[in-house]
Amino acid sequence: MDNQVETIIEKLRELKRERDRLLNSKLSPPGAWIHEYPVHRYYPGSGVVHTFIYAKWQAKDPIFERNPKKFGRRGKGKYTRHKHIGRVDSTTDLPIDERVDEAYEAWNNRKRLEEIENALREIEAILKKFTTN
Repeated sequence: MDNQVETIIEKLRELKRERDRLLNSKLSPPGAWIHEYPVHRYYPGSGVVHTFIYAKWQAKDPIFERNPKKFGRRGKGKYTRHKHIGRVDSTTDLPIDERVDEAYEAWNNRKRLEEIENALREIEAILKKFTTN
């Protein structure tokens, strides 16, 4: 039984170290995710249709600051529910935008942080059972 408690405590320490590391890294906004969408573009000179895959941040609530428009503003409020990130892929062999890699890293960091916090809550609940009995 003591061995189990020691194993749980060590796992708790590991998770806390990883949580601290993630808290000091780039994180996506809470509740945001990345949505990829295709854009098909016809080039009349060559008659070719190229497909570009773009990524944007999405959120249930408006949390992204709206970009100012040159000729007035579309939409209401200072914030919006989406924000363009950049090109993910294309049939023209253009490279991926660096911002996309950074966004995916931040999003993965946020997802991992949320998993760790859930695990920490579960472990602490288990430890309470051991200490109250």
